[in-house]
Amino acid sequence: MDVQELLRLADGLVFTKTGKHLDDRQQAVVRGTWQGKRYSEISKEVHCTERHVRNIASKLWQTLSEILDEDVMKSNLRSTIERYEISQSSNFVNFNLVQNKGSINVCTEASQPPKTSQNSPPTQTSTKDDTEQKLRLDLRDAPELKTFYNCTSQLTALENSIAHQNCRLLTITGMAGTGKSAIARNLIPQIQTQFDRIIWRSLRTSPPLETTLKNIIQFLCDRTDINFSTNTDDQLSILIEGLRENRCLIILDDVQQILSSGQLAGNYKPGYENYGTLFKLIGEIPHNSCLILNSWEPPSDIITFTDDNSAVRLLQLTGLGEAAKEILREKGLLDEETWPELINLYQGNPLWLKLVAQTINNLFGGRVSQYLSYQPVFLGDELTPILQQHYQRLSEIEKQAISQLSNEIEPVSFPQFMAKSQGSQRELCQAIQSLARRGMIEKLSYESETVFTIPPVLKQYVKLVAEES
Repeated sequence: MDVQELLRLADGLVFTKTGKHLDDRQQAVVRGTWQGKRYSEISKEVHCTERHVRNIASKLWQTLSEILDEDVMKSNLRSTIERYEISQSSNFVNFNLVQNKGSINVCTEASQPPKTSQNSPPTQTSTKDDTEQKLRLDLRDAPELKTFYNCTSQLTALENSIAHQNCRLLTITGMAGTGKSAIARNLIPQIQTQFDRIIWRSLRTSPPLETTLKNIIQFLCDRTDINFSTNTDDQLSILIEGLRENRCLIILDDVQQILSSGQLAGNYKPGYENYGTLFKLIGEIPHNSCLILNSWEPPSDIITFTDDNSAVRLLQLTGLGEAAKEILREKGLLDEETWPELINLYQGNPLWLKLVAQTINNLFGGRVSQYLSYQPVFLGDELTPILQQHYQRLSEIEKQAISQLSNEIEPVSFPQFMAKSQGSQRELCQAIQSLARRGMIEKLSYESETVFTIPPVLKQYVKLVAEES
């Protein structure tokens, strides 16, 4: 077996389980392992840290171990794949035992497995097993599996909620770049064997509920010729029955696209209120399936029936904390002793840290200490549009509240905030709650008191808006 054959077989195995081909770094790990290279040598070839290569390899060996039902590791990859190839080759020999004149006819013409390229999926045969495998997992809208930074505790909590506590509706929220889609995507390989059907759909184009229901039902029922009623209630009934007949995992990404801007967090756009009926039914009616929602903010009606001990859960993602150092290490930044300050400045947001790392490399030669010496916080042309999208979604009362908080040097308690505010206390209270649900203000415990503050990056953006207006 040569290295290309090894790559082809490994790629086909991984594609069958995950629906994704090996990426460049995974290929480099397989190729380097076949060539007997150390992880440190492979890391230089793909321009990342040895630790990152080890993480990639560990996840790859785990995936192959699950597929081949034996422990796969760097030391036995080649021999394990070779045994698999031999077993497959023997299966291709078609033994036809024919009771004809006392003779046994043996057809020894072995079919060779089709070769596949990185850019095209393996050729599918027309067997029933292949069809069921293909229909079982639909991740066409899902992001690719990429580097996943240490969120082990959150991933474990999610897996436990779904696998052992029968969570029916799970909402993951957080500002852009916090890793909502990444954590949901990395959850799938850990729990997919517990489901009969898994489908990922994005609401980025704001499809009406009827379109989303039709798409999901066709997948769950394995039929495209169903005569759908135009009555949404009928469609919902069909879906609920499908969720009872099969254990299904449905992921809806970009849910914020069906929610309104210019209002408090979680209000639906006109014409999209019936999505609330879908979420309520799935959360309240008994079944063994699960719906995961990824959104910048939770739909308002979900807040009303979320309970720590119920089948409806809400997870708000914030920053990575200490794990964010791996991002800065991969980007080759210097002055490691200053990294905690940089991470805190950008809330440990993976996307924000990647963007600022580019700036630090381009303007300061990777020297974080030099970057931090400049005041105020530098937002950059890449981060500003992201913050703008979040700010434009705010209601006027939220903009008033966040503007006031941005002028505070120290965190303030709610009574302190109200004492300095003008306007309806009820509206300001709603605004603070809404901003917290959006992840745009931080709530801290300080000397037996709850205080509020705004992250430095967002504070700087709000001040820039005020200066321009």
